[in-house]
Amino acid sequence: KYLINQGLAAVMVAHLNIPSLDSTKFSASSLSYNVVTKLLKNDLNFKGLVFTDALGMKGVSAYNSPGGTALKAFLAGVDILLMPQDVSASINAIKEAVETGQIPLSEIDRRCLKVLKAKRWVGLDKNKPVSTKNLVEDLNSKQAELINRKIVESALTLVKNQNDIIPFKNLNTLKIASVSIGHGRYTPFQNTLDLYTNIQHFTINKNADEQAFNLLLNKLSGYDVVVVGLHRSNRKPPYFGLSSSSISFVHKLATHTKVVLDIFASPYVLSRFKSSTFEAIVLSYVDTKIAQDLSAQLLFGGISAKGKLPVSAGSEYPARTGIIDEKIRLKYAPPIELDINELKLEKVDSVILSAINKKAMPGCQVLAIKDGVVFYKKSFGYHTYRKKTKVKNTDIYDIASLTKISATTPSLMKLADAGKIDVNKKLSYYLKDLDSTNKKDITIKQILAHQAQLQSWIPFYLKTYNKKTKTKYDLNPEIYNIKKTKDFNLKVADNLYIKESYTDTIYKRILDSPLRKRTGYRYSDLGFYLFFKLINDVSKTNFPDYLEKNFYSSLGMTETGFNPLEKFSKEIIAPTEIDKKFRKQVVQGYVHDYGAAMMGGVGGHAGIFSNTNDLAKLFQMYLQKGEYGGQRYISTKTFEEFVQCAYCKKNNRRALGFDRPAKNVKRSQVSKLASSYSYGHTGFTGAIAWVDPKEQFIYIFLSNRVFPDIENSKLVDLQVRTNVQRLFYESFN
Repeated sequence: KYLINQGLAAVMVAHLNIPSLDSTKFSASSLSYNVVTKLLKNDLNFKGLVFTDALGMKGVSAYNSPGGTALKAFLAGVDILLMPQDVSASINAIKEAVETGQIPLSEIDRRCLKVLKAKRWVGLDKNKPVSTKNLVEDLNSKQAELINRKIVESALTLVKNQNDIIPFKNLNTLKIASVSIGHGRYTPFQNTLDLYTNIQHFTINKNADEQAFNLLLNKLSGYDVVVVGLHRSNRKPPYFGLSSSSISFVHKLATHTKVVLDIFASPYVLSRFKSSTFEAIVLSYVDTKIAQDLSAQLLFGGISAKGKLPVSAGSEYPARTGIIDEKIRLKYAPPIELDINELKLEKVDSVILSAINKKAMPGCQVLAIKDGVVFYKKSFGYHTYRKKTKVKNTDIYDIASLTKISATTPSLMKLADAGKIDVNKKLSYYLKDLDSTNKKDITIKQILAHQAQLQSWIPFYLKTYNKKTKTKYDLNPEIYNIKKTKDFNLKVADNLYIKESYTDTIYKRILDSPLRKRTGYRYSDLGFYLFFKLINDVSKTNFPDYLEKNFYSSLGMTETGFNPLEKFSKEIIAPTEIDKKFRKQVVQGYVHDYGAAMMGGVGGHAGIFSNTNDLAKLFQMYLQKGEYGGQRYISTKTFEEFVQCAYCKKNNRRALGFDRPAKNVKRSQVSKLASSYSYGHTGFTGAIAWVDPKEQFIYIFLSNRVFPDIENSKLVDLQVRTNVQRLFYESFN
């Protein structure tokens, strides 16, 4: 009724037998004057074209001759007779009715004119042959995909949500598995689930035998939650293409663990499942790639649930059932959804490919977020110039000094929130070793803003060469060993271990280092070595464990952390250098920074490995001032204190831990289009992560530009990261 009042252009009448509207025996609604003319045209005041359903269908053809079917449809008031069984017989039947006076000729003229007007309205009065060249692309345009996505997103229905389990929260407390029933391989649904956290995936044929289902049941019983996707159904009752064994399996699984059931099928499939058995039920209606993608996002709060059941599916599932929930995490969508200028994005691709061609870097990952939506997520090139391993979005990069704002700074904010540190206090208040040094009066705030007169860095490794040998770059065997022992237990690289006690030597050299004579801004790693010790001491927790517990696990940053080889294979880690001076090997999976390597790969200034998708979650949390995924990590007050310029009056652009846009600099690594409110950091290996609250924009670029040679400055010289960021800004206009 609403659509008709809004000018609905056409309606198809189904072949349904509805005695309350027409009591004629074997009468289909498409052939009923009561339904078509009295109800649709008169009562509902519909003025558009009326179509029958296909007239060859058994609902009408079984009870009428081909000509009789067409005549009844016309007499009912239909304008378009769709797919009659016998066109000649249909025409003859209507023609005979005109000749006998049963149908006035004027009625034929009226309906023909109505159809001709409709054809003219859509441009069919002009002979414009449709080219079949690129027909598939033309029919499946980006605009068509956008409309499809919007329709699907609006339709997805959260039918049940016990204890508000959807969207999933507190990911650090959930061990999740997914099962796709009906597919023999991983589905787009499962691929999208992986964007949010670490999930173990399983697939099984819907017609698998009982032994296979029981084997899978045993594997899944140890999980906190199992997401079950039902695929490849059909519209035929009573099971709608699902096997009785698969339905039985899902109910049995729900007695062993919490089950979230996602049905990519007709609403009527719901009738086969008992509502009380499941923690949550989502109806996704169709088994398309778009539906699978968006439904997975709904489960994690990338999008909110909005849909309502269009029909009843038994007493447990009445029509209009549907729970509205909230968006709490990043959404993934094509650029057209945000009205992004895609020509500018093509230029982004060109800039990156050109940089790779000029050997500014072997490859990279790039991600961009606008208004909480990831609209650009791509990988380019290879791990090395030998072009053997292509870069994938899930690969891991050494993010160098991004460690400062991806590990150390959030930890300090968390400790400040807990009242365990005060950034305005002297660091020596917490680290008593500083009391007798020239650093006793330096505050945490000064170090965070690089306003502490500290030296930029110390090449610690130079003091570890063996002076007793004439061979260049030989390491001192009193400091290093090729095997792990009780004393040599910090791994620096393959077959290279350093004495754990040498960490104390590094700290002593920092404490003994002279201060710069000039006050003012000078970027320095040294204070962040001390922050590593501060976090360990104050939190009474190992730094990597502190990060995992307080940030990474609950954010769903499953590929982020120190020493990635403890969890991942080298094949997914981009190498950083062919190190000829220190480790004498290809550095892959070990931190590139020499000082962090000498501390076993864990440092406050460097050491974190990650990828763009993981970092996106952390930086979206920053953009939301400390909140993400329905969980608050940092108070708004503390976060705002950290991202403000700390010493602007002293000609220092820096915030606390975070960098800010440089003014009046000829060659900045940040685009001039970035607002003055923006913040982020760069990394020596070729990384940048930048947040602009004014534009609600996040930009992340990871590369290994230092491979094979750390002297390669082309990425900076060509201003690749800056130009890519600029093009993203330009794409918004």
